[in-house]
Amino acid sequence: MTIITDNTTLMAYIPNVVTAVEGEQDLFTKLVPHLTVAEAWFFRNVASEDSVTTDTAMLFARSIVACEAFRNAVPSLNVILTQNGFGIVSNQTTAPASKERTESLVESLIEQRDNAIEQLVFLLNGQNTRFAGTVFCGYEAQRMQGITAHLFDKFTEQRAAVFRLLATLAEEALSEDVLQQMVAAAYTDEADRPAGLKYLYAYVPGIIVRQLKGEGCREDIRRVVDFLRTHPELFPHWLQSHAATHWQDYTYTNDKSKGGYWL
Repeated sequence: MTIITDNTTLMAYIPNVVTAVEGEQDLFTKLVPHLTVAEAWFFRNVASEDSVTTDTAMLFARSIVACEAFRNAVPSLNVILTQNGFGIVSNQTTAPASKERTESLVESLIEQRDNAIEQLVFLLNGQNTRFAGTVFCGYEAQRMQGITAHLFDKFTEQRAAVFRLLATLAEEALSEDVLQQMVAAAYTDEADRPAGLKYLYAYVPGIIVRQLKGEGCREDIRRVVDFLRTHPELFPHWLQSHAATHWQDYTYTNDKSKGGYWL
């Protein structure tokens, strides 16, 4: 493990933990298996090892790994195996938390983890993370759908669909060149984007979100094409692109096998 390597570091990210007494395992020792899995999960599903190269990035990475490890460990932390079977840890001064409080803790850990993931992604401008390569930054696509909880899980669930819809939109309307310009500007402040991209960003993210929800977006696609057609000074390669050939007579024949547009 490289992100959290000792109990002192772990305790900085897990509040309200009773200090272990002499002869008792500290929290780090108890969580080593979970921390190992959480770190591997982080590098596989959130960001690459190359992304954690600054102190600030490491702070976010530690928060993510600590929350994920503790979340997975919570169900078993107050359960012990005795000669007579499983029992619940308790003493004269503390009592096991209720099911509701335990569930609330788990939800809180998920929320903290998801927030830390997004802050890390913003810090890195999406680079070397699973959030790179689309027209959205962070959980923007999920929030546009009204999703407010379990954001990373929903992002992961929809990630492949977003890439598929963007690829189809590039092939049949935007062009790959224009799409890549938008992807490169995804983590750029709106005020700093070129005028042409500002217009496209007013429509393209919404098109993808509506397609994710199974809603029609034909008119907005037509507006995007109209803008690209009438502004060759901003997008000089679009008229020669494969996408433009779909609109030469300004009518588009839907292909249900492609998905997305014909709804």
